[in-house]
Amino acid sequence: MRRIKPGLKFLSLSMIICFLASFSFAAAGQTGVYDELAGKAVQFNHQAYVNGETLNACDAYVLSLAGADLSAAAWVYNDKSMKDTVLASVYAALSSPSAAKTKDIAYQLLAVNQWADQDLTGQLTGILAEREGENGFDNNVYSDMPAYEALGRAGQIGVINSVYARGYILGSQCVTVGDAAYGAWGSEWAGVFYPDFMTTAQAVRALTWLPGAAGDEQIQQAIDDGLSWMREQQQVDGSFKASWDDPVIDTAETISTLITLNADPVTWTSTEGKTPVDYMVYDALNDDGSFGSSKNVMDATWALYSYLLFGGTVAPDTPLGPTVTPAAATVPVGGTRQYKAVMQYFNGMAVDVTNEAAWTADDGSVASVAYGLATGLKTGKTVLSATYNNIPGRAGIIVTSPGGGSDSSCTVGIAVVGKDGELLYGPGSVTVSGTGKWGQTALGALDATGLDYTMSPAYPDFIDSIAGQANAGVNGWMYKVNGVVPMVAAKDKQVNSGDKIIWWYSTDMNSPGPDWDDLTRSASGSVIPAGEPAIVSAVLQEMNKSLPTALQASDDTLTALEDISRLPGFKEAAGSPGALGEVDKAVALSGNRPPLDFAAASALKKELAQNKIDFTKRVAAAKGAVLTEAGGELALVIPAGALKSDLEISVKKTAGGSQGGNAPVEFRRISAFYSFGPDGTGFDPAALVVLKTAVPPLARPENVALVRYDRSGGKWMVVPAVVDLNKGLILARLNGFSDYAVFAKEPVKTFADVSPVTFGWAREAVEKLAGSGIIAGVDGIHFEPGKAVTRAEFTTLLVKALGLRESAGADKIFNDIQTGTWYQGGVGAAYHAGLVKGYEDGAFRPEAAVTREETAAMLARAMKLQTPEQEPPFTDREKIGSWARADVAAVYERGLIKGFPDGAFHPGEPAGRAESATMIYRMLTIG
Repeated sequence: MRRIKPGLKFLSLSMIICFLASFSFAAAGQTGVYDELAGKAVQFNHQAYVNGETLNACDAYVLSLAGADLSAAAWVYNDKSMKDTVLASVYAALSSPSAAKTKDIAYQLLAVNQWADQDLTGQLTGILAEREGENGFDNNVYSDMPAYEALGRAGQIGVINSVYARGYILGSQCVTVGDAAYGAWGSEWAGVFYPDFMTTAQAVRALTWLPGAAGDEQIQQAIDDGLSWMREQQQVDGSFKASWDDPVIDTAETISTLITLNADPVTWTSTEGKTPVDYMVYDALNDDGSFGSSKNVMDATWALYSYLLFGGTVAPDTPLGPTVTPAAATVPVGGTRQYKAVMQYFNGMAVDVTNEAAWTADDGSVASVAYGLATGLKTGKTVLSATYNNIPGRAGIIVTSPGGGSDSSCTVGIAVVGKDGELLYGPGSVTVSGTGKWGQTALGALDATGLDYTMSPAYPDFIDSIAGQANAGVNGWMYKVNGVVPMVAAKDKQVNSGDKIIWWYSTDMNSPGPDWDDLTRSASGSVIPAGEPAIVSAVLQEMNKSLPTALQASDDTLTALEDISRLPGFKEAAGSPGALGEVDKAVALSGNRPPLDFAAASALKKELAQNKIDFTKRVAAAKGAVLTEAGGELALVIPAGALKSDLEISVKKTAGGSQGGNAPVEFRRISAFYSFGPDGTGFDPAALVVLKTAVPPLARPENVALVRYDRSGGKWMVVPAVVDLNKGLILARLNGFSDYAVFAKEPVKTFADVSPVTFGWAREAVEKLAGSGIIAGVDGIHFEPGKAVTRAEFTTLLVKALGLRESAGADKIFNDIQTGTWYQGGVGAAYHAGLVKGYEDGAFRPEAAVTREETAAMLARAMKLQTPEQEPPFTDREKIGSWARADVAAVYERGLIKGFPDGAFHPGEPAGRAESATMIYRMLTIG
């Protein structure tokens, strides 16, 4: 490869742009394309910032290069501008230099230098100069190279010891001939050199800025070798990507490096003639407005930097997006609230677009909105969006039950059942007033009983105790109205005259709870007629008796199956009640066993996954047959005379199926596919199928559905079934053969600050954990996804997700746990389960932010993961504490954690609410 000698040092963006005037980016199109893409990147980061996502000094530097005034109103969040936020981090570094990280100082240096603040630039430069030694700043290439590169870019390279810098940078390069990483920078681990693309690009640029670099043959050879390695990473689409990196990051690094070296990026072509410019123009932008594979702020920042290097500019009238106020509001049913949408522009202009924006509500049944005027339709919560220029702004709305005059009241039935099944109230009647504290809601009904109750300090929407009986772990108070457990908090569930409300202390969050008629019988001592019960046919009884003992259902289950066509919610034609997602009820429940905890559920899931089913059996029509397999997962009972002729029956379990799998998005398949053949075989009387299944933690048993695939219609059709909670079985009658599977509906709860644009990578995890009640928002509308999580919060969240019971005594185990704190029981349970150990001084430090390596350790202990053979490919793995290194490797191998786009893990960084939710969600779904 021809050696490229840098003949020019680029110290500012203006000089780079002037130099670029000599380049002809023919493959990329006109400058207007760069302008448009630069505007898209600014829009993405602006939306992220105003929705609460953290942008650092590097982001601020690049936005400032683009011309953004980060002190303007458009860049204000929580009454603080982005510039002030960055300056606050600068002052913190200056007040305590030893605690500041080298990489953070480097980015802060770029930002304040761009703002022409010579005083702050000098002070930050001084910290780096004082910190430098023969082994760089930290003896860590992942922080040292960014620092050298930043000093060069800011024109401050002269303050460091160039001899130290030269020796350290050259000494960090892989120079082992024949090694695949030859020429790259990175780190060595256990005798293996792990190259890092970003570090290599930064090292190459840093070398070019060192005094005398142009005439230094060793430096020039190192640059050539680094460029050769970088070029080997080019993909067919023109991008660059090493290992599992994000192609936008690596491609932007390549472009920046080539331009620094006075080389035209369009000269680097792939095997298909594509250049890095082609990739950044045609493939970097995603349909949702994000960039790259990670779709985060860092991607957008690096994409923006590339477009600026190409000569792109952000037009002053570029729209940043609408800001909707108020951010959240509460209205009663029938009430209204006027929202306002103000469009922010890059030049600081703000225009009221309330009447021009397209207004929508995520849940149109809760509220309607037109021209910013929102009307409450029913109790609940939803997110309102005002879209202008195809950019949405979001706000929240809570609709409560209506208040009003003397006629705003209703009479409802209510019963409150304690821990041991004792009746604390009723069954009886209470009058619920719309003018009361909680309005005409289920919580208002509880208030009307006169029982003492408290709300949870951690989750204000939820009851913490009734009559002195407090929640403990996953055990606690639940409620239902007319036999249905609502998917909203009790304060938001409107009730009407005649409704029957039951509050009960549950040891099973998936349990249907007590029955109103049973409670009435228990209270009165007499039997209240409830209709003629079904008589279980002799055929069904005999089929059940013919099953292996482990698969035999209880009498209550058989009764429910016999009578399933008459159960509420099922159609009369029980054989085909409708397509999945189009019917309200798919299963009846029998039994009262608490759900399996995480460990037991995971073990069952693994057992079922390893069980193979693939057999055939000839069945004589006159005799029928019982078809079972050794694993105890499935049984099929064909009664005598059900077949028209003798037949070879096949039963096969597969991970996938021939069907399209086009189930509704809110449903997730929780079983394998079970294929019975010959396809189209019919039975009269019906056959009986029994399946063992593991209901996942995010689903309730009543939301499970057994379905068959209708090939002609391309839909999953519900098969009425009964879930035997005591034995973990699903039973159904089959009139014919097809492909069958078990699905579960997982409810979701949305938040205004978790959207496809902001924290889109965590949206599924946050919404599903919130829908299942494992996590909660901060005010019913917002989640604050970027907020750091404390050790107490993550511990109790993990305990709740695992289904562990709270345990007393944490105040005696740790010297800083106080009796009566909301997290005492959760910490105690975590300690006894071996999830937490505390510190050497006997403290737990509940209010300290939990770090990423601490979360990894707790997850590994929770899942009892073994240490893998290979180390994770994190570029900063040497910073992981020795006590956590094996755990980090284990959870990485299992897919529970991932690194950042720069290849680092950042083990000591605080874990945010979105990160914590994502890790817990992966644990529950991967199992």
